[in-house]
Amino acid sequence: MRTVFAVIAILLPTWTGAQQPTVIRLQAADARLATPFTTITSIRELADGRIIVSDPQDLQLVVADFRTGRVEQISRRGAGPGEYGMAGPARPLTGDSSLVVDFMQRRWLLLDHDRVVATIPPDDPIIRRTTMGMVSGTDRLGHVVFGVSADPPEGPSVTSRKDSSTVVLVHRGTGRVDSLTKVLQRPAQRTITRNAEGRISSSSSRALRLRVGEQFLLHPDGWLAVVRIDPFRVDWRSPDGRWTLGTPLPVPVIRMSDREKQASLARTARSIAANPSSVPVPPQLVTPDDDWPEVMPPYINGEMAFSPEGHILLRRQPSADHPGIAYYAVDRRGRLAGLIELKDNERIHAAGSRWLYVIESDADDLKYIRRHPWPSVRLPG
Repeated sequence: MRTVFAVIAILLPTWTGAQQPTVIRLQAADARLATPFTTITSIRELADGRIIVSDPQDLQLVVADFRTGRVEQISRRGAGPGEYGMAGPARPLTGDSSLVVDFMQRRWLLLDHDRVVATIPPDDPIIRRTTMGMVSGTDRLGHVVFGVSADPPEGPSVTSRKDSSTVVLVHRGTGRVDSLTKVLQRPAQRTITRNAEGRISSSSSRALRLRVGEQFLLHPDGWLAVVRIDPFRVDWRSPDGRWTLGTPLPVPVIRMSDREKQASLARTARSIAANPSSVPVPPQLVTPDDDWPEVMPPYINGEMAFSPEGHILLRRQPSADHPGIAYYAVDRRGRLAGLIELKDNERIHAAGSRWLYVIESDADDLKYIRRHPWPSVRLPG
């Protein structure tokens, strides 16, 4: 098992001015699954230490035991009760129950531990409130959260900083709907075609290079983190509806110079060379000047998780001077608590009650799950 040195401290001094942020070091992994995965979309920890893993490209939905190394299938593909066409992320509900979205059939599966105990059909009122049954998060209080965007215009268009989505929270038991806040969409080029009835018949979208939008993530305890841009900060909403607005995070502002453009293109080329099967058609590496942002975004869209304490971890956007893998840790008062550094083939994916789960990729881009203990210990000054 490889030892990774990268933070076990959270409540640490913040980064001010030119001062470097505190580097957080992970303890060595205490367990690693020998079973490889292809695409991991969720890791859901159970009370007995086992994990539910969703891999929609290969294994679908499994339960894994670090003590025995066993990885067992949960249900199977199909259209019957408890079956799935494509298993989405396993999201925590109360206790050891979980919700899994069946992408292909637009319905939900409810799990008790590692068993499917109910199938919620697509015409259920709660599912109909969402976009094709998709949810972005759940909590132990009975809520699901998702984003609702305005109806896109027909034809080609470019989303801009003026386009936003509404973050909606729905209680599964009562049906109560709360619109919490708006978040800016990720800038992208899109083309929409509609049929005679006005419904979308085809759509395509391409995110503009390095652009990010605002993001949100719901913790199982009901706290909602909202990642803002311009300025880069994290706002928090407590389960009782109180907002804590974060202050701008003290991270460097990096101008998009020619050096940064060349470094970004080189990273893209290395990624494609390392995993050519992940891209059906090799993308054009020459990017028009007007496709670059003026300033390097501080984080990577979509790559975020919680720590066991409930701090949000945001993957830092690599740059020419800082090309490695690193995550900003931001506490629930919106303060930068530290920086977690990993190796180039590692990513933070999820947290449990006492562990952080890291995905390690091999030369064939197969994914392996490691478990790292996470005590809250202050590093000496």
